[in-house]
Amino acid sequence: MNKKVFISYAWGNSEYQDWVVELATRLMNDTVDVVLDRWSLKDGHDIHSFMEEMVKAEDVFRVLIISDKKYTEKANSREGGVGTETQIITPNIYSKEKQDKFIPLVKERDEDGTAYLPIYLKSRKYIDFSRDEDFENSYEELLRNILEVPALPKPKLGTTAPAYITDPSVNLSETHNKVKTIDTQITKNGKVSYKELANFIEIFQDKLWDFELVNSPRDVIGYGEVLYGNLKKFKPLKDDFVKFINLISSHEVDNVDELLIEFFETAPLYQSPREEVRSWNPIQFEIFKVIFHELFLYTIAITLKNKNYKLTADLLHTKYYQKDKFERKPKASDFTFIWSYHENLERYFSQLSKKITGFGEYVTANLSEGLKKSDIILADTLCYFISYLDGTSHYDQWFPFTYVYGESHSISFFDKMTSQKHFDHVKQVFNIASASELKTKINTYMSQSPDQIRYSGNGFSKIPFIYELVDPKTIAMHR
Repeated sequence: MNKKVFISYAWGNSEYQDWVVELATRLMNDTVDVVLDRWSLKDGHDIHSFMEEMVKAEDVFRVLIISDKKYTEKANSREGGVGTETQIITPNIYSKEKQDKFIPLVKERDEDGTAYLPIYLKSRKYIDFSRDEDFENSYEELLRNILEVPALPKPKLGTTAPAYITDPSVNLSETHNKVKTIDTQITKNGKVSYKELANFIEIFQDKLWDFELVNSPRDVIGYGEVLYGNLKKFKPLKDDFVKFINLISSHEVDNVDELLIEFFETAPLYQSPREEVRSWNPIQFEIFKVIFHELFLYTIAITLKNKNYKLTADLLHTKYYQKDKFERKPKASDFTFIWSYHENLERYFSQLSKKITGFGEYVTANLSEGLKKSDIILADTLCYFISYLDGTSHYDQWFPFTYVYGESHSISFFDKMTSQKHFDHVKQVFNIASASELKTKINTYMSQSPDQIRYSGNGFSKIPFIYELVDPKTIAMHR
């Protein structure tokens, strides 16, 4: 059923009356049934009865009060037809439960820029039609109001409160609020202080210790359940980290490469107790190998998604100086030191549900918002490629646990390497300057290729060679 509105206004000169008629006509064309005296009030009708009927009618959804100087003066002095309408409207405004029936439309302002509004409408929200150049925006606001289609709909009510509020075992409010602070600084100022970023990392590192596995069972299933349970509890904190990485990789922020590299360099510190204790078991800290492995994958995935290829390249080709609790001379490593085979997680998933890879199952089943499986698979596969192209030994190589979860063997990032334009954008990710340099690297690898790598001996789950996804003969062959 079409919405019906009644327009109340003060007769002015012919130009003003034409404006009112044009507004009413446009509303009619946009499915709004308009009651206007110019076409609804017939000869012989009682004017006052007509006005009262329109104001009080149940089928009139909105009463549009077009207010200019003349209307305001007549309403305040209760003069003429406008004065009569005012006497009818005023008690309805203050007594009716649905006060949104009466919508002031300001058509004129005084010399100080103050909207002309009758006293009884002074406190009400109005739609501003006083500037001709803003007419279209004002008209859209009016039409949306009448048709009840707001420009900013009220969001749906969530079903689950944030974990940092409801779960007493993990307090994430600090990281959550810090991400909001960083987001606000970037949005308002276009930049954020390095101190704020470093502070987030410090808080995040401190919160990680909450997930240490204390007094966990020693059997495969029992330990696996505790490990996997804690990994799922880690998700809200991980989500804050993901939002943080997305913010700093999608805006120009100074020194984020150093910040992230230094963060990942701390991974070894989480393989022993934070404080000195008499005895401890390495399995207490296995969860942190999983966490850092996953966080690195997420970081690469997000930088690729945001096309921040410089940051991707920095993370994949910078040497990492692993932190040592005993402050021994740091060991320089490639990014592959973060990769690990998570034996207990693999055994748990293998015995529980016969999954090919426990880590791959965990990561792809617990994705953070804004990322798809394909994003993680691309990051994992790229890490695998880079490790084999640049690695100097078997120990410098990365195994892509998640690759088997891809829905096809085609990955757009690699498929598009035939394009010169795409290649020029992404070549820094491979730490090369030209197509010929990458071709040489891949051809060298082809001549030294080991046997095909498989998942747990499964013949159908082969990991492709680099040249199977990127044919060196076709690199940058098209524009």
